[in-house]
Amino acid sequence: MDKYEYIRTITFDMVKNKLPERYPEANKGTFGKLLCVCGSKNMPGAAFFAIASAVKCGVGLVEAVVPESIYEATSKKISEVTFHVVPEDENGFISDESLDDILKESEKCSAVLVGCGLGWTQSTKNITYELVRNLNIPMIIDADGINVISENINILKEAKSELVLTPHLKEMSRLISKDIETIAADKRKYAKELSEKYGITTVLKGNKTAVSDKDGNVFINTTGNSGMAKGGSGDVLSGMVGSFLAQKLNPIDAATCAVFIHGMSGDECKNKFSSVSMTPTDLINELPNIFLQFE
Repeated sequence: MDKYEYIRTITFDMVKNKLPERYPEANKGTFGKLLCVCGSKNMPGAAFFAIASAVKCGVGLVEAVVPESIYEATSKKISEVTFHVVPEDENGFISDESLDDILKESEKCSAVLVGCGLGWTQSTKNITYELVRNLNIPMIIDADGINVISENINILKEAKSELVLTPHLKEMSRLISKDIETIAADKRKYAKELSEKYGITTVLKGNKTAVSDKDGNVFINTTGNSGMAKGGSGDVLSGMVGSFLAQKLNPIDAATCAVFIHGMSGDECKNKFSSVSMTPTDLINELPNIFLQFE
């Protein structure tokens, strides 16, 4: 096989053909339920960005597991989700005392998102590892979920369900113990190797994000711009992937659709607001206009 024979570019038509159909007789249960385990006292925005983008991408129901310290502020910003408030430690991070509760709630869902703004703590580690070991539904792991996975990456081999990891370059560096410059020089290669070794879908973020699956397929995204290089943009993407997973897209389709649409939204925001001033909130607010293009 040629070095790059396995690589494809994500296109508009490809995404259009993969997006979930909206049947006339559908109800909220038709489009799945996503459980988001996100946020902490110092990072409430991460939870908001993830759950708000998930809603905008068509999932029927979203349940947000959040610590008490951010519940009031987050619930005032978004009304289309249900909240499950859980215990937190003295620093405002979700406590692993809530683990059994989270596992119980996951049984009512069709996908789980964990990690956005969760904090890199022992509790985060315990929660993430046990979700990997016990879930029978697809899960996307981002941000601090990835950070704790980097401490014991072989935990991925214990997964019962499909996993999607969405590292940026620094997080990928932690996962595979290679420097950022080396990875950046060939994102497609390292995404492919990680996916094949651990049987996961990898979304290696950055300019021309590389999306790979366990079978060695790699898809390159060409939408998006440097205006998206702001804190919170990755949380938006994670919510989007989670939304598509909950709607029963397979992991590689969920990931490719999310990164392409995320980038399209970024490009529209750049044209409207400039690459300097556009924000993650702008990305979320632009999503309806992007979906209109597909409809």
